[in-house]
Amino acid sequence: MPGKSWTVASAARFAREARMSTVAHLQTAPIARQLRQHKLTRAYAIHRANTGSREAAMDLLFGGLGYKRPYPADWAEAAELLTSDEARCLAAAELYVLTPQMCDVVIAAAQGLTRDDLQLLAEDDLPSPTGLLVLPHPVLVRSVGGDLGDVRALCWHPGQFNVPDPLAADGVRGLPGVRIAVFHDTSGPVRPDSFLELVAEARREGTPLPPLLLDAVRCLEFQTQRATDPHEVERLASAAQAVDGAYRKSAEMMGQDEGRLLGEYASGSEIDDADDSFAWRFLYAFWRLCEQRIAGVEQAETNHAARVIGQRAGLSPDVRVIRLRQRDERAAGEPVGRNWQHRWVVRMHKVRQWYPSEQRHKVIYRGPYIKGPDGKPLLGGETVRALVR
Repeated sequence: MPGKSWTVASAARFAREARMSTVAHLQTAPIARQLRQHKLTRAYAIHRANTGSREAAMDLLFGGLGYKRPYPADWAEAAELLTSDEARCLAAAELYVLTPQMCDVVIAAAQGLTRDDLQLLAEDDLPSPTGLLVLPHPVLVRSVGGDLGDVRALCWHPGQFNVPDPLAADGVRGLPGVRIAVFHDTSGPVRPDSFLELVAEARREGTPLPPLLLDAVRCLEFQTQRATDPHEVERLASAAQAVDGAYRKSAEMMGQDEGRLLGEYASGSEIDDADDSFAWRFLYAFWRLCEQRIAGVEQAETNHAARVIGQRAGLSPDVRVIRLRQRDERAAGEPVGRNWQHRWVVRMHKVRQWYPSEQRHKVIYRGPYIKGPDGKPLLGGETVRALVR
């Protein structure tokens, strides 16, 4: 993406300020509730189209967010509940920022994961109980429903997936897990007319949109024993495509342009989220890379002004910077004095490693590491992503 060069100081400052503004917006802005109501009714429509049952759709929607019956009485109450909860979780989250190189590696690792790999996720995979991971730039993702989004941050905190169970005392079985929220970049390149109208309305109401715009919220179970049903995934994808396609068609009939993008963009360069799991896979890859120490963690410098502002807002100013560890991996017989002009990421691949002491499998990545001299340009982006099979 074009723009200023990435630095630790600027990334840490953006993460602090973006989190602070977004928390305040979620806490108070009516338009944040209006947007959440729209997102909830869309998600309900997809579940209803998939299941054909109102009751089943409500269970999948609200149970999947960790809520129990009785569910909110109406969509306005549901939007208030979810928006307020996410504001509290965002305020409590520990801040992480990715370097551009590490972001490329996480994307590559995520694209090598499957839904079956996600079933290995356990609570001790998380580097902290809560977290907000801020990316160095928007990552363009084509949703299962066909819409293009610019993902800029992901937040996680404890949650559970509630499923109906007639044998349970309260009729619900809670499955421990993690609740994940996806945030889009308000200043990102995806600029459909519906979004521009939202921006204008927020300004008229005196509550301009914050840097991070809350999009999807869902729970992911820990070590689920439920096998992935490819037919169910396909049915859900078809329902999403039908619902989102109808929204786009309606907008087009009213003369709206829902495909506008600003800046440099090449068709096909976005990530295709065909099974609606990219956010889960991205975070799981990030967590696994952190545990394997492929990722190096350092604390960003916190100046006096950042501490004062954080104290006034009741938010921690601490930011952890996640880098790709540099390794000296000179191949046998490689000329010592060779004048390399670039750095590059050496191929990585995943394996499912059995841990006898824990009696479970974990995803392990062999590699990656960077070759080439410090200070030289990194051959990354699509080149890195193509290294994963």
